[in-house]
Amino acid sequence: MTNTLSHPLATGAYTLPDAARLLDVPLARLRVWVGGALVGIDSKSRHLPAGAFETRGEGRDRHFGFLTLIELFTIAQLRAHGVRMKTLRQNRGELAERFDTAHPLALRGLLTDGRRMLKELGDELLLELGTGGQTAFEQLVRPFCHRLDFDAATELATRFYPAGRESSVVVDPRHSFGRPVIAGTNITTEALGCLVRGGDKIEDIAADFRLELTQVEEAWEFERKLAA
Repeated sequence: MTNTLSHPLATGAYTLPDAARLLDVPLARLRVWVGGALVGIDSKSRHLPAGAFETRGEGRDRHFGFLTLIELFTIAQLRAHGVRMKTLRQNRGELAERFDTAHPLALRGLLTDGRRMLKELGDELLLELGTGGQTAFEQLVRPFCHRLDFDAATELATRFYPAGRESSVVVDPRHSFGRPVIAGTNITTEALGCLVRGGDKIEDIAADFRLELTQVEEAWEFERKLAA
């Protein structure tokens, strides 16, 4: 597996505010996950970041690629399921080493039971992380990657459905630099939303762009939620 940002699946550019909107996660929380945070006057008293994420730039110009965005999505899902940050941080390091990737939380087949993290290995065999390489059969695990598509060869995420698979809105780094678009097109939801806000009728927009009414409606609903 590759572990560099030059990989074609690692394109796209997102700031932390971009990620906060797309993932519906508070910006302050993302900042701690990515860069850590001081919790007292002692410089040694700090929250550690969730991992060594690949980012570019500094300050407000700091940004990252699609696979880092997906890692942040995975962290949000794992935390929501109850996985402790210490466990998550340790397991991320183990995954990075075992699968030789800089984006271990963007891998296919990550599961949790609310306490542990597991990785599917095929044939119903699961790797329980943090156990020195033991494997286990486990039924009571919760998949949380149903909003992602993965590459068969690298097992890394290729597409993200921020509004769920039932919506036509998709984030694909190979389309419009990773901005949310209508699936199968380079038409951004932002462009469609601007037209609706400007007073254009959804029926006219759909006709102009050769889209279904539902696609424009879903794009508009998505943009409204981002702006909320």
